[in-house]
Amino acid sequence: MDLKNRYFTVLDSLPEHVFIFSESGLYIDVYGGEHNATGFDCKPFIGRSLFDVAPPDMAKEFHSYIVAALELNNTQVVHYKFDKQDMINLPAHVPSPQEIWFEGIIKPLPLIENGERTVVWMAKNITERHLLEQRLKMLSEIDELTGIANRRSFTNALSQSLKSHHLCGRKFALLMLDIDRFKRINDSFGHYFGDEALKHAVNSLNSELRVSDYFGRVGGEEFAIILNDLSLDDAVIIAEKLRSKLEKNKFELDNNAIYLTVSIGVTFVTEIDCDGESILARADAAMYHSKKTGRNKVSCHSELIEKNKFSEKWGTFQRESDGNAGSA
Repeated sequence: MDLKNRYFTVLDSLPEHVFIFSESGLYIDVYGGEHNATGFDCKPFIGRSLFDVAPPDMAKEFHSYIVAALELNNTQVVHYKFDKQDMINLPAHVPSPQEIWFEGIIKPLPLIENGERTVVWMAKNITERHLLEQRLKMLSEIDELTGIANRRSFTNALSQSLKSHHLCGRKFALLMLDIDRFKRINDSFGHYFGDEALKHAVNSLNSELRVSDYFGRVGGEEFAIILNDLSLDDAVIIAEKLRSKLEKNKFELDNNAIYLTVSIGVTFVTEIDCDGESILARADAAMYHSKKTGRNKVSCHSELIEKNKFSEKWGTFQRESDGNAGSA
């Protein structure tokens, strides 16, 4: 075998696809790709343009990577996918994949072809890695017990809602919810019963929420909800529906039955809110007002609630100071 044929044999044996593209997006050459799970070596594309074989938006995107690699004279690393809805124009005998993810490495070549600069594009199948990363990301954002957002994920969502409010004026309300006397439930029936009761509460509350709302568990028996595109009055109405729904929805397990209740605090985003903590603090103060004034109720944050919260903290501080002075 002569040297040229040996090189081509080696190149075509590469497990990943290797494309040579011209600056305008023309397929100059194609090698390898046996392990890329497409069932197609792509050699029929040679001499054709990206814009002939890929959907318009995808072709435009891919071409921009080629141009960037050449103009910046450095390697571009990109991730992209092919699926049934968004696929290059495969021959009739090649089935379209459900979903394949690739990592593309695009590097300028010191070669001119038909007067155009060229790049080498190495396409590596990363589907398994991508799906694993997505799974791990999901697990890091979801509360394992209830299946809703965990505190970290909810805090991020609240920050995004606040950013949207300042950028485009999107309004939202925040609800803080605490299951009443939950410690007593755990002490009386055990933690397994308590866990199942929490799942029951989440399912009951979730059934009253819209797709656009965001529901998260932010503590042991504490939850928070972002209600998007509602007025404060409408948010209070939703909160009351949630409270009523849970109160009427009996939970039964192992011949034990209880009715759960929830204390809810409601607040609304303001122009001076610069971070999620201030909004959470207001909703939290309103929720504790509900608990202190009888539980199983909805309270909307107000200046009076804030004043009472400050007074209580000041009273606690004075009592602790007096105690320390007496023991000195």
